[in-house]
Amino acid sequence: MSSSRKNRVEGRPKFPAQPPFYLFENQKEENIESGMTGVANLLKGRKNIVVITGAGISVSSGIPDFRSKDIGIYETLDVEDLGLSCPEDLFDSHFFQEDPVPFYKFAKSLYFPNCDNNGDLAKDRKRNRARPSDSHKLLALLEQQSRLLRCYTQNIDGLEQEAGVSAKKIVYAHGSLEWATCLSCKQKVARSEIEEDVFAGRVARCRCILPDSTSKTTARPIERSSRKRSNPSHTEDSSDRIRTRGVTRKARTCNGVLKPGITFFGETLGENVRRALEIDHDKVDALIVIGTSLSVAPISKVIRYLPPDIPRILINRSIVHPPSPEILTDVQDERDQEDEKDFREGYVFDAYLLGFCDDIIRVLARSLFSAEANDVIKYQTEGELLSVVASKKEDAKCDIHSIEDWKDVKIPHNRVFLFPGALAPPLTSGASDDASTFSYREVAHCDGCSNRIEGTIRKCLSCFDYDLCTTCYPTFHKKHFKGKHVFASEAAAPPFSNSANSNAKQFV
Repeated sequence: MSSSRKNRVEGRPKFPAQPPFYLFENQKEENIESGMTGVANLLKGRKNIVVITGAGISVSSGIPDFRSKDIGIYETLDVEDLGLSCPEDLFDSHFFQEDPVPFYKFAKSLYFPNCDNNGDLAKDRKRNRARPSDSHKLLALLEQQSRLLRCYTQNIDGLEQEAGVSAKKIVYAHGSLEWATCLSCKQKVARSEIEEDVFAGRVARCRCILPDSTSKTTARPIERSSRKRSNPSHTEDSSDRIRTRGVTRKARTCNGVLKPGITFFGETLGENVRRALEIDHDKVDALIVIGTSLSVAPISKVIRYLPPDIPRILINRSIVHPPSPEILTDVQDERDQEDEKDFREGYVFDAYLLGFCDDIIRVLARSLFSAEANDVIKYQTEGELLSVVASKKEDAKCDIHSIEDWKDVKIPHNRVFLFPGALAPPLTSGASDDASTFSYREVAHCDGCSNRIEGTIRKCLSCFDYDLCTTCYPTFHKKHFKGKHVFASEAAAPPFSNSANSNAKQFV
């Protein structure tokens, strides 16, 4: 056994549920009630649970997800009206730098999802902001019970913290709307600084006062007295001049475009994600994934990065799987590979809880917290095991789900729970529940030369988000942990083309 795995295993308490994780003690007692009890037992005694959340956790708060049919942002976006070639352009970093107008025309829907066009910002700012859902409240309950190690959220709405989860427990994988940064002077401002512009649908500009770049002086500024700053008649001088020791020089307003603090396509992931995952890798004892298609890298890689010998629970409307990398190199440490080998065959999660997230959370919270969950649980939610649905005759009436829709699912049926809102795999030629419905090529930057990788990404399977280009790979992979780590080969996203939108207006 490798030293890292040995230390991880020896440092853990003995849990009631050990791999492989079974949900039922008796096959004859397979039903939704005993199944949910089995799911709760997987988490029994677990004190370091990692939760990955996606857009689906905030849908009931009034914030639509990106890809749901008919209601997702990408499905309902008026591409022509915004002057986009495709919906993804709205969150593309290159496109935003060329033309931030489309994003700011749409941004009101992100910042104030419950606001109508006739609202008043001063009166409705707080009322029109989204409120945490019951799924967000589960995270707070986990922390209150000292069972939450970390929440890695792909969302930008900040509702996890508003629900009561402490900031130190949250990693914003794709940034947050709670701040913005100037593309010119790099000044960081609070959300409140740009809300008026967002509400009006205009591009937010930086109001920072900068010294004249032509000035030769390096003297430190002397602050004016508070009396002069508060004197209305002195506003002209204070807004366009900066006084230094013996020198008075002109100043100017930055006026650069303020970019919301979210990670756009084409931008590197923050180092906070990598650092947190490397710390959590040897501590995590369970994983819950809520409301995500697992289609956006590199967060989609987290599941396979974490140890396989922990319970994995999916709460989502449809069956999704993380991508499987293609092994590239022959350099392998066989002992480490054997230690990290996944015991699961034909499935990735030990329990697939499919349906509307809040409905499922209420049932799960009842099993996990009983009396502590009274504030979350409002009503009973009906559900069925897929194994029970599949065992019925085709002409039998199913209470919630059509037998025909689910008959081709390859995952063990006694691991799939169907609740209201569950979406069956599409009945198309070649469709399979063995892979995610959506797949995206990753935009990655080389950890060797820092350039954006084109063509093929050489990705380390032992380290999170350590990528090399084909040029750096021959040299750097030998130096990286003395060549003991295994690398995989993945296709990189194609480079951005300016011709994608020839009508884009240039901004300076």
